[in-house]
Amino acid sequence: MSTADRSPVPERPEPKKFNAPLIAGAVVVVGVIAVLLFNAFAPRETLTVDALNKPAVAAVDGGSAVYPANSKLAFTENVKFGYLPAPTLAALGDGTIVAADPKLAPELMGASGGLDELDRDSFLDQSIKAPRENTASGETITWDEAVDAFAASTVLMPLIEPTELAEKALEPIAEAKAEDSTIVRTSNPDVAEVAETAGIAAMFVGDPATVTPEDLRTQGFTMIAVDAADVDAWLDSGLEVWATGVKSKEQLTDLAKQGIFGALSTNPYSIQPSAVKTD
Repeated sequence: MSTADRSPVPERPEPKKFNAPLIAGAVVVVGVIAVLLFNAFAPRETLTVDALNKPAVAAVDGGSAVYPANSKLAFTENVKFGYLPAPTLAALGDGTIVAADPKLAPELMGASGGLDELDRDSFLDQSIKAPRENTASGETITWDEAVDAFAASTVLMPLIEPTELAEKALEPIAEAKAEDSTIVRTSNPDVAEVAETAGIAAMFVGDPATVTPEDLRTQGFTMIAVDAADVDAWLDSGLEVWATGVKSKEQLTDLAKQGIFGALSTNPYSIQPSAVKTD
């Protein structure tokens, strides 16, 4: 066979090159994205009263010595820094339940009349004056909005005094299935009974000198708020004790050693370091 008759030998293709470092890097990136998506969308365990670390610290009216009282900003910061939002609840003229102290809110909002002269829309148009100079005012918030925004992230501790407010105020809690993540504060035995029937813990916030532990337990209370100087008298009452008037982190630590469940403060930062570092 002549050279001319020979079939050309096909050229062998060069082997493909694989960049192992790039592939490994891509796998890592995909893994990180998967973890982030899981953390973002995976169901989170709801915080309950029974799961609280003691001493728990509640921010009264959202921490009204620090933030605009009962504002969306206040409650957002409470949850962010590990404090329990403890709003005061009131009713507007149209029956809407809102986070607002009926005595103090009109002045803080610059409203000429009482809350009963506002409806939902006009209330949400208001802003709440900040307690400190050179700090931002806050947005008003209704109770159902507060439950929707925060019930899955923390324990809510609303103050409910009028009996006629109780059942309607607890409806959003039932809808959110947040009964185990709520503590109703009240001095009204009828409100405590409504809370007990709904499977929600009730804390007595009236004058401890006017009641006995037996009275409170019979009325459906499982907790009591007392001045820090008087906690000793209630530690063996069968009720969980919350201290008021705590002055410092050191005092809170001492009270926790004695056995209190928690503390209530308008400036929670002053008695317990936040759960989030800011530096």
